[in-house]
Amino acid sequence: MKLLEPYFLYAFLALAIPIIIHLFSFQKHKIVQFSNVAFLKQIRQKKSNITKLQKLLLLLTRLLLTSAIILAFSELYISNNEEAIENKKLIGIYIDNSFSMNAKNEKGRLIDQAKNHARNVLNAHKESDEFIFLSNELQGKHQRILDYNNCLEAIDQISIVAEVTEINTVINRWNTLKQNEINTKSELFIISDFQKTSFKKEFYLKDKHFTTHLIPISSYSQANIAIDTCYLESPNHILGGQEWLNFDISNTSNIDLENLTVKLFINGKQKALSTLSIKAHEKTSSKLNFNNHSIGTQEAYIEIKDPVIPFDNKLYFNFNVKASNKVLCIYEENENKSLFALFQDNIFDYQSYKVGMFDLTKLNQQNLIILDGITHPTSGLINELKLYTDNGGNLLIIPSNKIDREAYKNLALKLKIPEYSEYHSRNLKVAKLNTNHSIFKDVFKKQTKDTDLPDVKQYFSLKNTYFNSEEQIMSLNTNEPFISSYINGLGTIYLLCSPLKKTATNLEKHALFVPLLHNMGIQNSSEDNIYYTLGKTKTIELQNQSNTKQWRIQKEGTIDLLPEVKTIDQKIYINLQELIREDGFYKLTNKDKNKIISFNYNRLESNLTTWEIGELEKIDTQYSHIKLWKKEGLQLENSLKENRSGSNLWHIFILFSLMLLIAEGLLLKNWKNKTHIKLDIK
Repeated sequence: MKLLEPYFLYAFLALAIPIIIHLFSFQKHKIVQFSNVAFLKQIRQKKSNITKLQKLLLLLTRLLLTSAIILAFSELYISNNEEAIENKKLIGIYIDNSFSMNAKNEKGRLIDQAKNHARNVLNAHKESDEFIFLSNELQGKHQRILDYNNCLEAIDQISIVAEVTEINTVINRWNTLKQNEINTKSELFIISDFQKTSFKKEFYLKDKHFTTHLIPISSYSQANIAIDTCYLESPNHILGGQEWLNFDISNTSNIDLENLTVKLFINGKQKALSTLSIKAHEKTSSKLNFNNHSIGTQEAYIEIKDPVIPFDNKLYFNFNVKASNKVLCIYEENENKSLFALFQDNIFDYQSYKVGMFDLTKLNQQNLIILDGITHPTSGLINELKLYTDNGGNLLIIPSNKIDREAYKNLALKLKIPEYSEYHSRNLKVAKLNTNHSIFKDVFKKQTKDTDLPDVKQYFSLKNTYFNSEEQIMSLNTNEPFISSYINGLGTIYLLCSPLKKTATNLEKHALFVPLLHNMGIQNSSEDNIYYTLGKTKTIELQNQSNTKQWRIQKEGTIDLLPEVKTIDQKIYINLQELIREDGFYKLTNKDKNKIISFNYNRLESNLTTWEIGELEKIDTQYSHIKLWKKEGLQLENSLKENRSGSNLWHIFILFSLMLLIAEGLLLKNWKNKTHIKLDIK
């Protein structure tokens, strides 16, 4: 047995008080004179014996009462683990402060209850213990050993954040932090609503080298409606063009939803509206239609109404609308009439120039450049094409049958593409079509085996020397490429192996020619994501720009940040770690350049399904290193103290004290109405 508060033992000196009362009677007696006392002498002797016994019982009762009270305040306990009591411990406290903890139950917000539980955990341990406080941010300031007061301060300051952290990540961080305290006993307390999305199956098996305490908190309801994701069907956004916005909405409630309103806003104005129905615990996909009425960056969001968990009621996104897709054809002898006719659609701004007649410094304004039959590309043209593709431009190379091999070797070296090698005259056929290539997106509903493919009579073999990113679009029945694509920097290079002439191939007359070239003209390899996800997106990749060290992040004049910027392989990476914590539109600025990016909260929190108490109880029963706590407040605190110290007997002594107090009262009541007479017998 041990005492948690041994200093209260000094109170045993108080036992002298009832002893003094017993030895020195302060009872006043009334003296009555009798004439004949012979009979009374016998009564006095008998009465004296009874009184002495009663006084001894009263003294014993008072001594036991005082002793019981002293032992209760001294907190006598039966130790379960002597070593754990004597030595200090390292206590980890993790509070789940994700969005789901902003929900309520009959006692208020879950996060507020979690903070109270954390204080109970803290108070259940000795101030000499060491503490590590963890939350979803996993911030550097919390990744250190804290004393009692600093840990209490950290608990008081915690608030709801956008970060979603899986429990395995928390436990890994805890393991890393406690490695420096090898000789110290350690325990981890997890306070959460235990969402299954964050607490994946068998999270409790992660580490068995320390005791993990689970303290669950449940909300009123696990029902929620959330906009999960959205995307634009077309990567090409042209002024006046029609757009389709696809989106997914999930319903985690037990009730079927009817006539849920979904609104689309662009640049602050409502542009589309739709109503839909979603069955309980299901997800539905739908789409909204709208037209592009202005050029430039469009700030958009879709919105629903759900008062339970509001953070996923909006989904922000942005996209860029162009006046048209600029296509430039550079030819050597005669302009190809097929190309001219193909790009007369109003979504294209088509221009063609004879080689040497175009201002090379304006190449970066084009979405697609076509080199048609150039025999001798100059070094100046090659250098500008490299810069153009590095920065995200698309390039189609159509060879002449009389190419300057040395010049094309230099072109291949700069652009990291294969060289044109031997020129063949053979009757072949395109045998394979890569329908999974992005160039054929939405072109084929279904491809049959008897699909007619282009004929090839003359073609170049390719010498695979400089490239490492080939993706074949069309292949000959010799397994050689006919059309292939290559990534250079942020751009894409398309390589045709035949001249675009009747004597070489019938491609320009084939049905595939139009969608093939159209998609080359509208695709933008450097197109940014329409939105990013907080917590998932750590860096943003941008096109190569000047003054790379001067990028800023701003939001409506309230946020102005200077992020870390790195340039790797002509790509700019902006580090967003721990900088952006709110959803919405942000502006990236660099001198006179502005770029809008959109951020949304992680939808992992949208599914409120939690581990049931029964499931957690099974874990508690099956695994010795897991302990489940269902108590709250002082009950939790006292239970934790007993768990650490052993079985505390204070409540037994309190009960014993009450029984002794009642016994004393009964003894006194028995004498209350009796007259105490002192017989003065002479």
